[in-house]
Amino acid sequence: MMKVIGIDFGLSKVGLAISDPSGIIALPLKVIRYKNKEDLLSELKDISEEKDVNKFVIGYPISMNYKENEMTKIIDNFKQDMENLNFEVILEDERLSSEYAKKIMIEQNVKVSRNKEMVDLTAASIILQTYLDRNKN
Repeated sequence: MMKVIGIDFGLSKVGLAISDPSGIIALPLKVIRYKNKEDLLSELKDISEEKDVNKFVIGYPISMNYKENEMTKIIDNFKQDMENLNFEVILEDERLSSEYAKKIMIEQNVKVSRNKEMVDLTAASIILQTYLDRNKN
């Protein structure tokens, strides 16, 4: 398995995680703050080239009752933009990933309010790890 990047998508920033080359462990990578979609896509393209990655797993925010919402529409459009750049894109259910990330941080005595980027990184890692665990060979 090649490396994969996980994305916790937000409207002004995204958290990124990357798998190890064997596809077993998700590791926090970085947070990208962006002003527009073009800037974000350009940065992701640069990271994909630098890290030799062509597959992305994006957290998909379906509501608890399995209904789509405004954010799922935004993610669908973003997925299409990524696919137009010839990336393989997988959508992964992200329900409660940010809440789980906050819980992990609280258990480790990390102040969530002061470490919002760490929440994004941890959520991206959870999204990616969920995908990796489900797709073990």
